[in-house]
Amino acid sequence: MVLVTTFSLLSGPSLALGEIKNEINATPPLNWEPSPTNNSTTMMWFQNSTKSIFAIIKAPDDLVFPLFIAGPFMTGYLKYKGVLESADRLTFGHSNYGYRYFLNLSSPSKLLESSSGLIPKNEFLSKIPEGYDVPFRGMLILTQKHNELYAIIFLNPKEKFDSMLNQIQPTLDSIQLTG
Repeated sequence: MVLVTTFSLLSGPSLALGEIKNEINATPPLNWEPSPTNNSTTMMWFQNSTKSIFAIIKAPDDLVFPLFIAGPFMTGYLKYKGVLESADRLTFGHSNYGYRYFLNLSSPSKLLESSSGLIPKNEFLSKIPEGYDVPFRGMLILTQKHNELYAIIFLNPKEKFDSMLNQIQPTLDSIQLTG
């Protein structure tokens, strides 16, 4: 009896962890067009009139670095690539924390070249509408939930970046990640 109880207590948490599935929950930005391929691990929205892009993407499964290693590494890598404007740590949404990077980019594709594989090209670049490859300012947030890394990306042409960032703040506040 003691053996069965001990086994049940020890195996219970690991079975429960196996049942957790990766999921992104967020309130979409108002008046933004969702990508038709949004799913539980990749969500993107576009605002065609301003060429703004907002995305929440689960990092590829082969990237298993903890945030305390990935965050500082990404800071150094973005600085090396010459796109880092500033970096800090933040808390946001539903108990999320991470590293935030503000970036100056000649185009959205420059972000992919600078992400060191964190952002899967097929999941992001192929979904950006034509005509969006213009100079952008960007915000990248790297966060982790249940050992899964997520990238939160906001890109906007430089001249209206701050006002559009304020517009998507309710969406950032609503982000809930499970992994």
